[in-house]
Amino acid sequence: MVSSVYRPCLSFLYKLIYLDMKLVSLNVAVFQANNKHLFKFFQEQNADFICLQEISRGLEDSVDKNYITIDPVNKATTSLKYFFYGPNTVFSEFKVSNYHDTLFSFAFGGQLEFGNYTKSKFEILKAQNIFIENHFTYSHDRSGWPEEDYRAVLVTDHEVNGKKLRILNYHGIWTRNKLGNKKTLKGNKIINYLALQAEGEVIICGDFNLLPHTPSMKLFEKNFVSLVDKFGIKRTRPKSNELNHLKRNVVDYIWVSRGVKIKKFEAPDVEISDHLPLILDFDL
Repeated sequence: MVSSVYRPCLSFLYKLIYLDMKLVSLNVAVFQANNKHLFKFFQEQNADFICLQEISRGLEDSVDKNYITIDPVNKATTSLKYFFYGPNTVFSEFKVSNYHDTLFSFAFGGQLEFGNYTKSKFEILKAQNIFIENHFTYSHDRSGWPEEDYRAVLVTDHEVNGKKLRILNYHGIWTRNKLGNKKTLKGNKIINYLALQAEGEVIICGDFNLLPHTPSMKLFEKNFVSLVDKFGIKRTRPKSNELNHLKRNVVDYIWVSRGVKIKKFEAPDVEISDHLPLILDFDL
């Protein structure tokens, strides 16, 4: 039996040995003027890691500041001193005739860079922006979308309390019905390979643009745990999303290696983007 005199000391020692952390993954929605919502949300989270998709930064002064999301995110997360930004593409307007069978046209006022972003309280030992589809491209002509697109996975390696952690932050290849195709399967095989090359524990996260039962997502099951499945998440999109008639409207994921200790996981129903955030409390 442990004396009550020593319990505070044991509690302090526990905190030294076990370091509870928080990771937030979110597609921030490049076509939404939601900077105020993003700033407030990330300021409140006090996360140790954030993994963002569709993050943008302006390359010209003429770009509408309402659609530059990296600035409010950085202002809200000044404690996250280590970061890596991986641009996928540059455009000034996005105009396609086949987006959900309608014409979609959007202009940003100037050249906007678009990609994935990882920030951390823990030093990044190595970082890679690995393209899954095509390569970094600037193009006015988006008529070939979605057959021609530019997608990459951001891979960052960290050392946390003496333990290695690899984080893979991905924005997946778009398919209309979210059921995937040969390209999504090939892309997820690359991500799975990169995850298995890690020296320590692994977290895979992001907007995969795929439903849970698809072959492209199932391939992770052998080596990693899907937290949206473990915790019975029914949707990762807001109630207004066009696919919410489905039994599960889940396209955003966090997968973890089996050595990651899960404290809490949730997808809170907050209107800050066209996706819901995924929030993971964990230790290693």
